[in-house]
Amino acid sequence: MNCLKTLHFNKVYSPAAKCFGLFLLFFLSFKLHSQNSLLSVESRIKSIVQDKVDSVVRVKATRVASIGGKVKRLLKMGSGFFISKEGHVLTTGLLPNADRIWIEHDESYLLAEEVGHDPMCNLSLLKLLEPPPSIKYIRINEVSNNLESGSFLVGITCALEFQIGPTLGLLQSHEFSFGKRLFPTKMLRSSLALGPGEVGAPVFDLKGRFIGITHAALPDLKSSFLLPASACKRIRDDLILSGEVLYGWFGITTTRKLNESNSFDIVINGFVEDSPAKKSNLSKGDILLQVGKTLIKSQGDLANSSFFAEPDTILEFKVRRDNKDLIFPVQVTARPKILQKPKFMNDSLESKTVNNEVNGSQSLGIAADEKNASINF
Repeated sequence: MNCLKTLHFNKVYSPAAKCFGLFLLFFLSFKLHSQNSLLSVESRIKSIVQDKVDSVVRVKATRVASIGGKVKRLLKMGSGFFISKEGHVLTTGLLPNADRIWIEHDESYLLAEEVGHDPMCNLSLLKLLEPPPSIKYIRINEVSNNLESGSFLVGITCALEFQIGPTLGLLQSHEFSFGKRLFPTKMLRSSLALGPGEVGAPVFDLKGRFIGITHAALPDLKSSFLLPASACKRIRDDLILSGEVLYGWFGITTTRKLNESNSFDIVINGFVEDSPAKKSNLSKGDILLQVGKTLIKSQGDLANSSFFAEPDTILEFKVRRDNKDLIFPVQVTARPKILQKPKFMNDSLESKTVNNEVNGSQSLGIAADEKNASINF
């Protein structure tokens, strides 16, 4: 900056020299500002990693299985993280029917048991059998739901047998579907490139707030899906309370219908017998406008309403019928268990036998039904 002090814009300098001096001043100021901004981001990332890394663990589970007529012991590994001082661990894609589960943390091997599993989102809650006296954990009550596309994300993962470390990316979009499949709740699509063992890890914004758990990798697109913090909290609360998740259910089927504005209305086209909606004053052909506090602009909005609805509560359905807006109360009940089983399971933890690797399918695992067909909510 000392060189700038010698630039005196008086009559001895030509207009071109003055313009160059102003440009040089602007360039150096911009470069200094950019360097400071990058250093600030780097500092925030380091601070988040230092503060959260001790909460992240490697999850391993094993069981005996028959493969090709031979009995082998399967091993699945992935990421997880402590969410309580009592030793609760949240993870995804846990090996089904595991006969042994353990956590690797701080060079220790700690046995754990499964408290509960949510098949619809493939999320599992574990608990250490003998938790250490002091546990650093992540508070998922500190929910950040208002991140915009382009926001920085910091994940802390356990890739295979490597040391726990950060992975960086951007929030790309909020998605209710993938292809012809509808998610049970809104997902976050990120540019975090996930490898084997990195699903089930916590992800934070630059303020250090927990924003979701890595859920599924999309290697061909160099992106991934995160289950948001609000969904993790909803599942965690039910699993701790009863070992299972009770989702709300309305018992309506809907379809999309193109309207005069060339946008889609969500239209009720049927009811499940003896369902809450069937017992209400809703009618086939009603256009859904709002459920509770959620405006219904897509079937994803309706899926999200059902996901967060609590059984044995009453929600108001606002509909349009014969060009009139009407409101009807609906008594929410628990979703039938047959509707909670997904068609695809997210094989998020790396699968292998003790001696031979077995590649599991990499599917999203939380999809429900085709977007354009009738969907049961």
